[in-house]
Amino acid sequence: MGFLSFGSKKGKIKKLIEEERFDEIVPMVVKDKKALNALIELLDDPAPGIRGDVLLLLGNVVEQRSDVIESRVGTIFPKAIELTKDRNPYVRENAMVLSYELARRFPGAMRGLNDSIVNTVMEELRDGDKNTKGFILMLLGELGSSEARKYLGDLIEGVRGYVEELVDVEDKVILPFEGKKWVSLGEIAKETLEKLS
Repeated sequence: MGFLSFGSKKGKIKKLIEEERFDEIVPMVVKDKKALNALIELLDDPAPGIRGDVLLLLGNVVEQRSDVIESRVGTIFPKAIELTKDRNPYVRENAMVLSYELARRFPGAMRGLNDSIVNTVMEELRDGDKNTKGFILMLLGELGSSEARKYLGDLIEGVRGYVEELVDVEDKVILPFEGKKWVSLGEIAKETLEKLS
């Protein structure tokens, strides 16, 4: 049975998630790169509950030991951004929280963003629903007020017009962030513009 320890830990991690033994997963991921890789692979699991739990667990790892995640931000961030479009609210909200936290903690990693991520952000700002637009505004505000600005200057300048168009929108958004439930999209747009100035 010892030879199994060299293989993927994806099955073991998934089983622990299904059994809701999260308190065992985070320490395992912190100590073992294979466990971290398995957790990241599970972002593609067909079950929304697993994807949502993985996003939550990755957020817990970032909170406890961000250094463990730092080298993998370039893999995790694009996937988390993609999952903000998931139809399942549990997945979508956890993806928003993780994406925002990664942008906040690792602004330097944003220089590695490829065009598809930038295009996704632009597309969601233009065509997303009001909650997604609110999230993208918060994310842009974080990126615009941080070290990431020097890597994303063109993106930030390119979206300023879209952000300005949203300043007068009174529609209320519900986002999974403290103080961002039932806030107008326009209010978030104003905060974002202040951060981008």
